Amino acid sequence: MDQGNIIFLNGTSSSGKTSIVKALQEIMEGYYIATGIDHFLDAAPDKIHSSSDGINPSTYEGFLWVYLNGDKHVSELRAGPVALRLWAGVHGAAAALATTGNDVIIDDVIFDSRILAEAVNTLHTFNVLFVGVRCPFEIAEQREQARGNRTQGLVKAHYDLVHSHGIYDFLVDTSTLTAMLCAIQIKDRLQNGTPLDALQRLHHKMKDG
Repeated sequence: MDQGNIIFLNGTSSSGKTSIVKALQEIMEGYYIATGIDHFLDAAPDKIHSSSDGINPSTYEGFLWVYLNGDKHVSELRAGPVALRLWAGVHGAAAALATTGNDVIIDDVIFDSRILAEAVNTLHTFNVLFVGVRCPFEIAEQREQARGNRTQGLVKAHYDLVHSHGIYDFLVDTSTLTAMLCAIQIKDRLQNGTPLDALQRLHHKMKDG
């Protein structure tokens, strides 16, 4: 059985990834299965989340949302061992889907180098198009503020982290292109025959220290 393709979208909150996922599912041949950390968080118990002033609690297992000085805007999101284990399951599930011949789209926010390392280790042997979904900070923050279902402050907390590794197969900018145009460009990149090697390059970089 041939492995499925994986389109791996990484970008900060409110960068436009979800709209691109829907557009890709519309235009790609076959049946691309969308997955990502948000899908699994919807199935997780509420106790996986805890909040802090940055000092207390000092230990946590799941996700720690840090609010400084009583601010309602989150300043940092920390991932404990249970959160990291869940994220490993997300990437492992995508690998399992692709192994059984399913095409997959991953919608992710990689704000922690440990999450990146795990994703690379799990997926670097698959046919993965690693796409950086970029958006200027001011526009992403405006979108966050305009949408009533987004945690305020996540864009600022993650903006300098999600693309810090700097290696992708392809980049799109949702401030200059619609979700559909981004999807069309991603489809063209996947099908134009240029090798997909971003995860392999990251894997070698991590191995070499």
